[in-house]
Amino acid sequence: MATRKPTRFETGFLLLFHATLSGSVIVAYLSGDEDTYAMHLFAGYTALVALGLRLAAALLAPAGSPLGWPRPSASAVRTWLQRMTAGDGAALRGRNPLLPWFAVIMLAVAGFAAVSGWLADGVTVFQGLHEAIGEAVPVLVAAHVATVLGLHLLRQRGQPQPALQTTGVR
Repeated sequence: MATRKPTRFETGFLLLFHATLSGSVIVAYLSGDEDTYAMHLFAGYTALVALGLRLAAALLAPAGSPLGWPRPSASAVRTWLQRMTAGDGAALRGRNPLLPWFAVIMLAVAGFAAVSGWLADGVTVFQGLHEAIGEAVPVLVAAHVATVLGLHLLRQRGQPQPALQTTGVR
């Protein structure tokens, strides 16, 4: 778990990783037919390289670095849900405990899709597995986006809204 704010390099790396992975997964999903197979392969290998670099960064990151691997906690989610159901608006501040769970799930599914695609490129017996995992990706991406947006809206709703400023000009 990160115990400090990310540096500019760490933020840049994580943003570049997120953009590269999400873009390559989208392109790979949309180009899976025979006419665009070369694009599908390129996008899949791009995702595989991005995931490999992210894994290397997590393994080499010092303790407390935001580049470390996400560590989900069931007890943190339980505590957060209890605070939310009790109406504790302060539970919306800080990092949400659901995000590490989504990070691990998304990294695992994208990793399985990329590795199974790499294996299917040489051994056809993995093609069915690769296609099945690939079909789960859009559902997880939609759930991820909905969760992030929902948490953002909850956070905004829980914060006091600034008063309207009047300039006195009519």
